[in-house]
Amino acid sequence: MASFIMAGRIQAAIFVVISTTVSLLIPPLIVFSNAAIALITLRKGWQQGVIYTILATVTLVILSVALKQQASSGIIAGLANWLPIVLIASALAMTKSWNKTFQLTLLVGVAGVLLFHLMYQDAEGYWKPILEQMKPLLQQSYQLENGKVDEIINEASSWMTGTFASALAVIAIISLIIARNWQARLYNPGGFGEEFRQIVIGKQFAIALLVGIAIAAITQNQIVIELVMVGVSIFMFQGLSLAHALVKQREMNAGWLVGLYILMFIMLIQMIVLLAAFAIIDSFVDFRKMTASTK
Repeated sequence: MASFIMAGRIQAAIFVVISTTVSLLIPPLIVFSNAAIALITLRKGWQQGVIYTILATVTLVILSVALKQQASSGIIAGLANWLPIVLIASALAMTKSWNKTFQLTLLVGVAGVLLFHLMYQDAEGYWKPILEQMKPLLQQSYQLENGKVDEIINEASSWMTGTFASALAVIAIISLIIARNWQARLYNPGGFGEEFRQIVIGKQFAIALLVGIAIAAITQNQIVIELVMVGVSIFMFQGLSLAHALVKQREMNAGWLVGLYILMFIMLIQMIVLLAAFAIIDSFVDFRKMTASTK
């Protein structure tokens, strides 16, 4: 894929358009159009990244209109998804630091949540009509009564801002990881693994997350809870980096990592929290250095 994208502008445009179109049918595949834009940004600069962001957004708008959706929905969804990709890919290209890139992603996620609440005073009221479009599906799939479905929608709407922001951050990081891996395979074989195993977001950010967790636990403030959700989701990647580093350092069987990802598939939320917890501890203890000295 990477070699096709980097073969020329026409090939890159074809890949972005096709991957964007396919992602409407299979949403998880959005990471490939994201990764393509991230790879272009890493190699060609943010200006080219913005050009392909516009191309992908126009594709999404055309498809939205064809599906009798509002064109504005395609514009908002496209820019909200791809502009952060360009931003963090540019940061990685300029700083050559995953740590700074993760810090920026965390700050952007926090800013996004706060900006959303400034724009929409009633966040639950914003999400409820969107979730209510799923009402017939819930009723048919789970044979639920109207009252029960309404209860689920009301509960889900209170968590949607944090969930959406966290999902965008996670998708952006996964996309950047794919893009950086593609770049390494083309231009620096083996370089990505060494980079990924060294990710440490930073002690100050770990302290801020701990303070946020404490405030959320005491006050139950919804906005603080949403900010914590974003922080935990991003610190999860440091936990994954730590796991890969320890397996490499201790020369352990790769099956340990396979088992870790299987557990994430089975118990995603619990594993995100567990990995983030280890990442916070690692910010103060430095497990990599500790295990290296005892090897």
